[in-house]
This record gives sequence, C-alpha cells and structure tokens, in this order.
Amino acid sequence: MADGFDMNQYLGVFLEEVEEHIESLEEKLVELEQYPEKGELVQSIFRSFHTIKGAAGSMNFQRMAKLAHLMENLLDGVRIGKIAISSSLIDTLLQGVDVLKVIREGIAEKGEEPAVDIQHISDSLKEFVAEESLKNGSSAEKEKEPLPQGESASSQMTELGGEYRIKVQLESECSMKGVRAYLVISRLQEAGAQVITTEPSLDDLESENFGQSFLVTVKWHGKPEDIKKLVESVAEVDSARVELLQAKKAETGPGKEIPGNKKGGISPLSSKRGLKKTVRVDVERLDNLLNLVGELVIDRARLEDILSRLPEGEEETNFRGLLSDTTTHVGRVTNELQLEIMKARMLPLAEVFNRFPRMVRDLARNSGKEVDFLVEGEETELDRSLLEEITDPLIHLLRNAIDHGIESKEEREALGKPARGTILLRAYQEENSVIIMIRDDGRGISLDQVKQKALARGLVTPEELAKMTDKEVIDFIFYPGFSTSSKVTDVSGRGVGMDIVKRNIERVNGQVLVETKEGQGSTFYLRLPLTLAIVRALLVRAGDATFAIPMTDIVEIEKVERKNTYWVNQVLTALFREKTLPLLRLQDLLQSRKATYQEGMEIPETFYTIVVNTSRVLAGLVVDEIMGEQEIVIKSLGTYIGDIRGLGGATILGDGSISLILDVASLLWKFSQVGG
Repeated sequence: MADGFDMNQYLGVFLEEVEEHIESLEEKLVELEQYPEKGELVQSIFRSFHTIKGAAGSMNFQRMAKLAHLMENLLDGVRIGKIAISSSLIDTLLQGVDVLKVIREGIAEKGEEPAVDIQHISDSLKEFVAEESLKNGSSAEKEKEPLPQGESASSQMTELGGEYRIKVQLESECSMKGVRAYLVISRLQEAGAQVITTEPSLDDLESENFGQSFLVTVKWHGKPEDIKKLVESVAEVDSARVELLQAKKAETGPGKEIPGNKKGGISPLSSKRGLKKTVRVDVERLDNLLNLVGELVIDRARLEDILSRLPEGEEETNFRGLLSDTTTHVGRVTNELQLEIMKARMLPLAEVFNRFPRMVRDLARNSGKEVDFLVEGEETELDRSLLEEITDPLIHLLRNAIDHGIESKEEREALGKPARGTILLRAYQEENSVIIMIRDDGRGISLDQVKQKALARGLVTPEELAKMTDKEVIDFIFYPGFSTSSKVTDVSGRGVGMDIVKRNIERVNGQVLVETKEGQGSTFYLRLPLTLAIVRALLVRAGDATFAIPMTDIVEIEKVERKNTYWVNQVLTALFREKTLPLLRLQDLLQSRKATYQEGMEIPETFYTIVVNTSRVLAGLVVDEIMGEQEIVIKSLGTYIGDIRGLGGATILGDGSISLILDVASLLWKFSQVGG
C-alpha cells in the first residue's frame, strides 16, 4: 500500500520545513548560549532536530537523517542534565547545522542528497556524547529505536495477537501529514504487520485530506504495546491508541469499511478541530493575484475618468448616477481586495532578522569582542519583495557595527564602558512606512576623520566644508569607496558597503538616515515603504509627457516667486525652511542636460516646484503642470528597455495613456553628475 505514495510531491514542503527549522536552530542555539538556564529552549532545539531526522528519513535522505540523529542524541544528553551547555558545545552544534544547510541546498538544487562528507562533524558529535553522557550507556535514544525488521522482528512476536485498529494522532503543528502517514504504514509493514485498510483511504492520506488523526487496521502477531511503540517512534506522531478488534470484526478485508464509520456515522476523523487556519501559497500565485488587482485599479481609474468626461445635461443625469454608483462599488471592492492581497504578501521581519544572531555571534567571536545582540519588533510586517532587498544592507550595517563601532573589551573598560558592547536591531511601523533601526554603543563616527578624508579625496573644498552641517558631513560615508578605517579586515574596511546600503535602500524608494555621537555610538535608520506594487503618486507634466512622483519622496509643493530666488554657484535657488533649495527643471534633468536655469535666461514670475528629498539631496523639481494625486500600479520597464537611471517603472493612467514613474534618488544623482 505504501508504494502508492509519490514522495516527490512532498519535496517542496520538505525543503521549506527543513529551512524553517534550520533558521530556528541558529537563532535558538545562540540564545541558549546566552541563557543556558532556559529549559524550554533545550526542548525546542531537541524537537527541531527530531523533526528534521524524521522528515529526512521519510524522504530517504540518509546523510541528513544520520546527522540530525546524532545532534538529537547530544541534545538529549543536555536535556537530561548529563551534558553541560558550553560555547564549545554550541560551536559544534552550529557546525552541524551548517552541514545540514549544505545538504539541504544540494537537495534543493538537484533534487537528490549531495555526497557531503559528514564524518568529521559526526565524530565531534559522538565525542561529546561519549565523554559526557552516562557511563553505563543508557540513553533515551534506545527507547526511540524502531523495532528490528524482518525475521528478527517476527522472532519477538508472541503467538498471541490478531487484528488491531490503530488510531494515530499527529502533533498539532505537523506540516507534512501525508509523509507521516506514509512513514507509519511503511514502519508497520517493515516490522511484519499486514496492513488491511486505512481510514480515510490511501489516496486521501496522500493528498492530506484528513485532520490530525487517521486509522490503520493491521494483522499483527505480537503484543499491542509493540505496535504502539513502533508507531510513536515516527517523528511528529503525538500518540497511538491500539485496539484489539473482536472476532466478528476480523473478517474486515481490503476495501471494506471499518465498523462504526459507515456513511452517516460519526468518524473520529471528521472533526475539523486542530486543522490549521493557514495554508501554503506559492508566491507566484500571489504575484498573479496582485497583477489582477493592479488591472482592477487601472480600470477603476478609467471609470472615474469616463465619469468626469460625461456632459452635464439633464438626459445624462440618471446615467451619470448609475455609473457613479457602479464606479463607487467597484472602487470599494477593489480597495478591499487590494488590501487583502497586500496582507497575504506581507511577512514578518523575523524572516530576515532570525538569521542575524548567529552571524553577529560568529563575527564578534572572530573579532575577539563581546557583544549583546538585541532584536525588537521582528513581528513587524513588510512586503516579501522588500524583504529580499534589505538583507544585504542590514548585513553591511551589522558588520560595520561590530568591526568599526564596538570597541575591544580592554578599550571599553579603559573608557569606563561595560566590557560587553550592545547592538540593537529594532523595527516598527510609522504611518505608511516601516523603520528599521540599527544602534550600537561603540565609538561612533569621527566627524574630523570624515572631513579629512573628504578633503583628501577632493569631494569638497575647505570653503564648502566650513558651511556644511554635521548631517551633511556624515553623508560622505555613503560615497563609493569612502572609508575612515586605517586597516582592512575580513569584515570591513575596504571602502565598500555603505554605498551599497544607500543604493539598495533608495532603489526601493527608501531612505537612510544617520545619527552619531563620537565615543557614544551610532544609529542608522532605514525608512521603507510597506509595499512596492501599488503606491500613491503625484502626477505632473513636463513638456509633452506625464510623470508620476511617489508621494514617499515628496516633502511638499512650493509656489516660488522669482523675486525670492537667488544664484548660488550658477544654480538658481530658493530658501526652504532656512535651507538652500536648488531649483531643477525636470524636463532638462531627464535629458541629462544642465538641469537648472542659467543666468540670463527668462524666468517666470511664479512657478510651482515639487520639493523632494533623499538621504543626501534636497531639491525642487520645477514642472509645467501639477495634475493631481492618484493611486498607481507600478509596471516594470522590461528587459528590452532595461534599467534607466532616473526612472523606476511605468503605469497606465485612467485615460489609457502611459506615465513614467520617477526614481527620485537616482534622478538627483544624475543632477550631481551633470554638475547642476
């Protein structure tokens, strides 16, 4: 019967489950090193290794199963108090997790287990068990071994026995129910039992069309307690209840129903209690749904445009009312559908944050520093497409915090600081943005060193530097190749990293802000939009074209009078909140021409400028017309056009025309390169 199962269909679920457990193990092992008294951590780690072992065994990935089995043994020794928690123990377990990760990646790539040498890590794990476990060799593992197979199993059976019905109860969090059912049936058959029938059917078990329990009827010539022990040895099986059927029920054969479960009766499997309220959905399906929602948003805009073009005569009044009601209803349904799809795409930042405790621990140990790593707000949610974009920037910032920010133990003690440094990674939502904060209590950024480096590289003149604020000076660290470090390490100091942080964050319409105080530490703020797919934008006209500017980039709209403008380094400027605001003509800026008014040119008496801001530049974009605010759907420019600096995509407006979406950060970068 078990041969009817197609295990390949479970490969994707298996890989996801193992990946989740590996990420959880890295986080919890690091936490266990800091808090060895937390018994619940040991139990959780033990369960993860046990689940990986069972899942790998059911998929016939022997190396992974063997390695997880050895680490489960080691945790069992910790669990019963025979093996002490130490840094060397955590190091060994983390090395084992790394090998599990390599095996998983190999399976994901080729669909089969790679030929990874696990002998070295296996020996290390066995040494811990041999040296520190009980001398008499008793172990909880012996109790978990399945019964011997074949003849040896039969030799343990008594002449008693008969036909048994087994109710198998899976754990509430079991995510591979079909695999567990397959493994239970396989174990029974291998031990000599004859599987007569299952409830529900084999097909339903394979398709996971059942709750958290199922029934198996077998012929067994041994003791019922042996069946119970065998079934409960399968990973994620919570319990097994074995019932000896009466003689009149012994005639039950293949395909016959188990008494008491006929149509109309109440089956113990029919209850929906324990069923999860979540399902796994392929991300491509979510993307397709989001594209369809985007089409609805466009159609809603077109309906609104049609409504605005209808004449105001009496004959059209009734028609206008009907169309208005329909447009309103379509708008409401679209908004609700859009909101639900967006929520479905949202994932907690824990998906990214959970991988950092291990990284910080390893970097700190390699640097000879002591660091407490605190994580807050990991439940804050962000669009999954943004999660992929922020990983590299966060890695760079954390590496810099350890290498450049946190001082050595001796240096900190000499300064009167605690020997252990602290790094805080925190996330929280602020209006329609998510803020990610990375703060350390290290040495901070030396403004004098930044100034000297900027002068040495010719990025600024002494006169310009004298007029700059501290924030403007700190922003030099985002220039490519800029570094104040006097040495190069394996972690940082090569002058790469901070420009990548800025570029990646601004590419997703985000911003990077820095606060620092020399001798006390630095704080980096990453401001990110909740999603990239559908955004509010301001539509403007420049020349004959319409452009969309994301509202997240706009500070405000200013009406500027010519009498209040003045020239600074041949650039027309205005005063905005006591800051100099360069006035840039959008049409010229997009064409990479000198994007500002020139002295001697005719300047209008009054004009409107869109004040935009990035982490480095505050500027005013001068446009010909402001057309209003609208919700837009971002469409890629495609591979034919490719990435064009200054443009972040395109959108379809209500009248069917196409508007290009401005990438303000790269647009202002073009201004600085053209020379203003």
